[in-house]
Amino acid sequence: MIEWLLLAYFSDQGQTFLSTPSLAPRSETVLISPAALPTKSVEKLEPKLLADPDLAVYAQDLGSGKMLFKKSSQKSQPIASLTKIMTYLVIREENDLDEIVTVPLVATQTEGAKAGLYAYEKLSVRTLLEALLIPSGNDAAVALAVHNAGTEDDFVVKMNQKAAQLGLKSAEFFNASGLDIFEVVCSDEDCDEVLDESVFGNVMSAQDMALMARVALQDSFFRNTVAKSEFYGTSTDGEFVHQKASTNQLLGTFVNSKGVKTGFTGLAGQCLVNLSEDEDGQEILTVVLGSSDRFGETKNLLTWIWDSFVWR
Repeated sequence: MIEWLLLAYFSDQGQTFLSTPSLAPRSETVLISPAALPTKSVEKLEPKLLADPDLAVYAQDLGSGKMLFKKSSQKSQPIASLTKIMTYLVIREENDLDEIVTVPLVATQTEGAKAGLYAYEKLSVRTLLEALLIPSGNDAAVALAVHNAGTEDDFVVKMNQKAAQLGLKSAEFFNASGLDIFEVVCSDEDCDEVLDESVFGNVMSAQDMALMARVALQDSFFRNTVAKSEFYGTSTDGEFVHQKASTNQLLGTFVNSKGVKTGFTGLAGQCLVNLSEDEDGQEILTVVLGSSDRFGETKNLLTWIWDSFVWR
């Protein structure tokens, strides 16, 4: 035990791990007690990753907090729908699961992946959080943000405050869903002439993303939800039924994924935070940002980790 504490303290992530802020008391927590430390076989070469210029990777043993692999892991870059982990954290801290949300019209008008919500239907926060995490519903993200703060913009202020509280120095949020934001500067109100165009989105580093995911994984509701292969929810009056498959293609594969979150936009590329467990019960958290093959990349990384490390 003393050996683990010393290694955790002086390791790349030791100080962060030992001081990771916990969720508010309203959340149910899962106590993770490190039983073993991963030790790398010196003769094993690093995994072969795709030569994507924007690729950032971070892998960590969840039990001990020890870093297992990193590549461009401190670079702040677009994170797409991985944003929804922060949306979850703010809602979980401030709202009860049984609260009833009336879906605003603006939520149904959002673009990208949706859970198929109907304007003005009533759903519980619990159901909307499941819609947020499993099929990555942008409509659920906006509905929750408006319910919590009145407007999505006001909710984003809370997201950035929470990021600062958690010590996520690379993070900056502009919306609750993770969609790219397109900005056009026109010469006049009718936009007869476009003076400038830009695109931007929520950003964070792979290393900070791992920290944020670890905080969320302390909550048993989050753990149970992200491990589900399908979202099924109904409105409070039973009139509307929603059913969508998970966006995580690693569920049910040989890597024994326990889920977490996918993300994709044109700006961010393919992103994935994944939690997998080996046959001995060791949990590995991986983060892949800016990839052209997030699932294949994660499989290669996990195969290398399990082949290269021994837990003692």
